[in-house]
Amino acid sequence: MTIAARDVPRTPIPTADDDHEQIVIRQDRETGLRFIVAVHSTVLGPALGGMRLKRYPGGLREALDDVMGLARTMTLKASAAGLDLGGGKAVMIDDGRAQMRSARLEAAARAIDGLDGAYITAEDIGTTTQDMDHMARFTRFVVGQSVSNGGGGDPSPVTAETVFQAMRRGLAAATGSGDFEGRRVGVIGLGKVGSALAAKLAGAGAHVIGCDLEAERCDCLAAEHGIEPAPSAEAIMATELDVLAPCAAGGLIDDALARSIDCRVVAGAANNPLTDRSVARTLMEREIVYVPDFLANCGGLIHVSMEWYGEHGASEADLIAGAMERLDLALETAEADGVTPIEVAERQALERVEAARRRGTHRSTPGTARRLR
Repeated sequence: MTIAARDVPRTPIPTADDDHEQIVIRQDRETGLRFIVAVHSTVLGPALGGMRLKRYPGGLREALDDVMGLARTMTLKASAAGLDLGGGKAVMIDDGRAQMRSARLEAAARAIDGLDGAYITAEDIGTTTQDMDHMARFTRFVVGQSVSNGGGGDPSPVTAETVFQAMRRGLAAATGSGDFEGRRVGVIGLGKVGSALAAKLAGAGAHVIGCDLEAERCDCLAAEHGIEPAPSAEAIMATELDVLAPCAAGGLIDDALARSIDCRVVAGAANNPLTDRSVARTLMEREIVYVPDFLANCGGLIHVSMEWYGEHGASEADLIAGAMERLDLALETAEADGVTPIEVAERQALERVEAARRRGTHRSTPGTARRLR
């Protein structure tokens, strides 16, 4: 079924321009699929965002809140990255029945295909390039496929690269130096992006403390890169750090944690790591720099966008450089105006969307290329 955004509960983040263009829910009795696609905006172009496979203890309602917040963040991310793309996201509720994975991916792909290009999917938490290869058999609106299947491969290393660069800028803003040598960095979540980030940080001379629900990931990174394993996220957040890097699920830092953590910078790969935008102001009041998540982790979106648009427009390296320039501007403007960097970055991203709306820009015809800006 398709339902209007006004008929569903709002994501509890008080921000402007929060209306979604469409939200689609699919429940399939035969496969047990429970699947949601949220399209926040197609003003700049088709909505591109990953599909995550995740357990939701609160069921469909919790999944709906999550996907709506993530879709809006993708609008900000695409705009801030200078892409002619809109914001969307998909979630598939994981009930542990791994034997149904292939059939459910097919059903999800067919649901995406029915949106006729309003939403393009990609891998995310819980999904892989191989999953995207499988879905591409049933819809063309998929990116993040394996190199052997004509895609760009896993975007995680590129996401780790932009987080690394953003973290360096956050350190420079907070301390006057972006050098990682001897810095203590806590990485919460050592999945595809977190592990790549931890390795880069260790290679740059940082003392990395990491944790993950899968202990063997910590052990492998300890053996290969010398990171210090921590027993839990709570243990990391109770440690004196230079940088805290949330790289797992969102909603990690609430106001109480923002008042207790001991660090200079918060910058990670997770989308929406703050429970509320007001938490960023609490961090600012404690002279902790919060690097806007949608700029820090934009590398993966930039990478998969190249797969959709091909060789048209700017290169991946140029797009990343442009995003980091916008981050520099957000940090500088925030410091000068006494506001949080995320307020500045959000305003800049939404202004670009609004300018396109006023011009009457429409999303590209499905499957055709538009130049990236």
